[in-house]
Amino acid sequence: MISFTELLTASDADLVKIFYKIKSNPAEDFIIRINKAAAQLGLNHSQLVCALGFNKFIRDLSDIYSLIGFRSYKILSYRCNELFSTDTYNQLPIDNILDIYSARIEDATILASIREMLGSRLEHIEADIDKNDDPSHIISYRMEIHSVYTAGIVDKAFAEYRINKDIGRFRIIASELSAIIEAGHIPPSNLFFMDTISPAEKKELIELQYINQDMVKNRMQNAAISGEEREMLEDFI
Repeated sequence: MISFTELLTASDADLVKIFYKIKSNPAEDFIIRINKAAAQLGLNHSQLVCALGFNKFIRDLSDIYSLIGFRSYKILSYRCNELFSTDTYNQLPIDNILDIYSARIEDATILASIREMLGSRLEHIEADIDKNDDPSHIISYRMEIHSVYTAGIVDKAFAEYRINKDIGRFRIIASELSAIIEAGHIPPSNLFFMDTISPAEKKELIELQYINQDMVKNRMQNAAISGEEREMLEDFI
């Protein structure tokens, strides 16, 4: 048995030792081979594929990924990316996700791949929260959002992309504006004056003391702000 973290961070020598004892039948479908290998290691299908797919040493170890049914590293990567992009904490719990985002990922190719998939992954999670409103998934989502900013996974362009999306509810759930500010991507004053930021988010910025009264008064000079925002701002004058 081995943990997801141990497999994700294993050296090339350790990977060889781990898979040396794995039994596999080349005649079986690759999904079955993955599932059987995962069971022997005490993992599920997604954990095995993603721990290997995000391990920086696996691309040169064709004997290992072929053992579990992948003809090439590219096919392993495709499967890894598919599972990572669409899982909503069902097969990859938040601890696994945080490990993937951790400072252990030093491989530029893997990091670029994660950045490319992140928007799609978060959309899947947000759709799941909209549908099920699972408290544990909401907590995991909040942790994931903060992790991508604090671990340096995302940059200012990503923060701007999130700010320009109509996802105020999810930014509030995750306290994402605080994460963006703490990461140094966008100053709180800039966020406060953006029309894409909801009144509820602006209220949170004021309550967290990112915004002073002069800024509030300045914002109220804008005749184009909504009645909802104006009413909220008046409470702080």
